[in-house]
Formats: sequence, C-alpha cells, structure tokens
Amino acid sequence: MPQTFMEWLQFFMGPAIGALIGYFTNWIAVKMLFRPRKALYIGKWHVPFTPGVIPRRQGALGKALGKMISEMLVRKEDLKESLCSDAVSRTVAKTVIALPSIHQVGTEVLGEEKYGRGRDIVLDFMTDRILQGILAMDLGEIIHREATEAVNAYTNSNPLLKMFVSDQLIATLTAPIAQKVTDFLEADGRVKLREALAEQVEGYEDKPVAELFSDPEKLERVLVNFYRTLVKTYADAVIAHVHIEQIVEDKVRAMDPKEVENLLLMVMKKELNALVWLGVPIGFIMGLVTAIINLI
Repeated sequence: MPQTFMEWLQFFMGPAIGALIGYFTNWIAVKMLFRPRKALYIGKWHVPFTPGVIPRRQGALGKALGKMISEMLVRKEDLKESLCSDAVSRTVAKTVIALPSIHQVGTEVLGEEKYGRGRDIVLDFMTDRILQGILAMDLGEIIHREATEAVNAYTNSNPLLKMFVSDQLIATLTAPIAQKVTDFLEADGRVKLREALAEQVEGYEDKPVAELFSDPEKLERVLVNFYRTLVKTYADAVIAHVHIEQIVEDKVRAMDPKEVENLLLMVMKKELNALVWLGVPIGFIMGLVTAIINLI
C-alpha cells in the first residue's frame, strides 16, 4: 500500500481521472441522443452518427407513440366513455341552454345573408310538410261531412224544416264550400300558412334559448339524454375517421428537432442528469480497480 502523500496522490489519481472520464463520456453520450440536429457532410461524405439518435429516429418515434396512444392510452371505448361522462354531457347541455337567441347565433356563425337563406329554406320546408299533411287529411271532404251531419242534426229536431231540406240540398250547399276550401289550400293557402309560420318564428328567434322553455332543469335532462343518444349512435362512425395513430405520427414528424428535445427533456431531464453523474462512480471504481491491480 502507498506510504507517503505522493504515493497516495498517485494511487487516487487514476480513479479521479476515471471519474472525470466517466462523467464526460456519459455527458457526450446523452448529448449525442439529440445533437447534432441535422446530418453533417464534409463534401459529399456523410459524417457518421449525424444527426443524433432522436432526430434520426424521429419518424419511428412518432409511429411508436401513435400506436401506443391509439391502442393503449386513448382507445375508442375510452373516448366514448369520456364523451358520455356526466361532466361532458352536462357541459354540452348547459352550453346549449346558455346560448343567446337563435338569430344571434345563426348570424354569428353563418352571416346575415346565409342565415336569411337558411331561415327561408326551413320555413319553406315546414310550410310544405304542414300543407301536405292538411291536404292528405282531405279537409274539404271533412268539412262537407261535418257540415252535412250538423245540418241533419238541426233539421231532425225540426220536422217542418226537414220537409224542405233534403240530403241532396245539403250536399248541393256543402260540396261547393268543401271545394272552395281545397282550392284555397292549394292556391293561397300556402302563402297564408307561410306568413303565419314566419310570424311565429319571428316571435321566438330573437329570444335566448333559456327563455323558450319554462323548465330549464327539465330541458337540461332532455338535452343530456339527447346528446348521449347521439354519441352512442354515431360515435363509432365519427371516431373511425379520427385516426389518432396517424395524427400523432404526423405531428411528431412535423416537429422541429429542438421541440422534440425540449419535450423529452421535460419528462426525462432528471433521469438523464442522473445517468451523466452515474459515470462518476463507475469511472472512479474502474480507475480504483486498475490502480489496485497495478499496485499488486
């Protein structure tokens, strides 16, 4: 064993140098994970180990992350469950209830001109459907039948009047009325019906959504159930077009290598620093073992 101070100094010089080498070796290794960020060339010769490991494998990293996220972290079932959660469902319902008037929302989203055209389309559609329903009821025939029954009921209570008012006479009087009603519906009825609908719509489209309903809590429950039904019905079809794996891969590929480095360092900085400092005891031990062997 060393006896003098100089001998001890020489004995520990090797381990100290080994510790220093271990630190810088690991420091360089960690730096080479991220640097250089681009491939280096001397003339046409590609400098080996450039770019660094992470920039060189950025595409593969994005693909692996995308696959892991889509298959293990953010699955379709998880998305559906999250979308149907109480918090999300109630937030959607409360957002709808808190909307300002239909007119204001429509003009902000579509613009005044497009909103007006859309309003006209809706009114035309409602008018046509209601008119079709009325015509399908054969309102003229209903009026003819009801009027005939009413006249018959009145004349039956008055035998003298019954002698002068026959069924043929009643039909002669009520049939033209029924035809006039049908003709009106097919001609001017559509215009009058549309005007009436437009007047009703104007009374509601400038009111806040919450004022259109007398029971906001009941409305919220209805909206929550409606929203969840929509999610359960159409979520699979929508999510099928949301390719999470491809989105993550494309995002990582498009990132600047410096951004990737910063992202990884946010997660792994402490571990990488520990790895660098781990080189110190390893280098010291290796140097100490070498010194002991030389001493023996």
